[in-house]
Amino acid sequence: MYIIRGIHHMPPPLRGAAVTIGNFDGVHLGHQALLQTLRQWAADLGGLPTLVVTFEPHPLKLLQHGEAPERITGMRSKARWIEHSGMDGLLVLRFTHQLAGLSPEQFVRSILVEGLAVRAILVGDNFRFGAGGQGDCTTLQTFGQQCGFAVCCQSLLRDDQQTVSSTRIREGVKAGRFAEVATLLGRDFEIEGRIAHGDGRGQTLGFPTANLALTDLLHPPPGVYIVEGWIRDRWLPAVANVGHNPTFGDHPLRLEVHLLADGGDFYHQVMRVRFLQRLRDERKFVDHHALKRQIEADVQQARDYFARRLLGI
Repeated sequence: MYIIRGIHHMPPPLRGAAVTIGNFDGVHLGHQALLQTLRQWAADLGGLPTLVVTFEPHPLKLLQHGEAPERITGMRSKARWIEHSGMDGLLVLRFTHQLAGLSPEQFVRSILVEGLAVRAILVGDNFRFGAGGQGDCTTLQTFGQQCGFAVCCQSLLRDDQQTVSSTRIREGVKAGRFAEVATLLGRDFEIEGRIAHGDGRGQTLGFPTANLALTDLLHPPPGVYIVEGWIRDRWLPAVANVGHNPTFGDHPLRLEVHLLADGGDFYHQVMRVRFLQRLRDERKFVDHHALKRQIEADVQQARDYFARRLLGI
């Protein structure tokens, strides 16, 4: 899959594509249904290439002065899941005041027609575009008739409760409802990031950890979790702490992952961490001896969990 940053870098094979537009945060089942429809529609139109157009940073970060929702997926994860859906290209547009200020007509003519030469556009029926969100699906269809591209507006995916949405996923993760979140994502909830050196206390306690920053990323509440870590092309059983390490004084929020199997030298590698079950709240211990005893108990619980799963019980 091509990953293109900026419309001026569009490769010729992706001009004249079947296109969908949106944030696609999480690439959840609703997004996946849209991408599946786009792939089929592109095939029906004679084998058009498929292109996803998204924005960085999240538009609300600019429009609401930095108050954007936490990202379910960073750009690396988003690109991976979009590629997994069979798309030919991902165009990342820098969301600036200039882009935000384009009228619906200016957006269509400068981005979609002149920039991409689109042949077909598929969007969700809640799609809004142009300054102040003035444009909607009906607006896009009108421009499509004028400019010579087809437009389809797809109903949002619903389950037994309501629309499958990024908002529901954020609420579920914040409540630690990982099984529910997995039904909305079509996979377990993950956090992905580059491993950095920590304070070295885990190594001292006998439980070395891989440390990931959580800046702007959606995460569950502080606490200890049974997880799996994807490192060097394999999933390894692990236990993780989300929190501030209060026993040694408050620190910036981070994710610390202790692998229960040998992961090799993982520093500066990218790790994916998928959350399976919450064990307990984060708390402050009287000394490092008490903390070590609790970590030993957490690790044993995690080992028991994976043993039961291996046996199918």
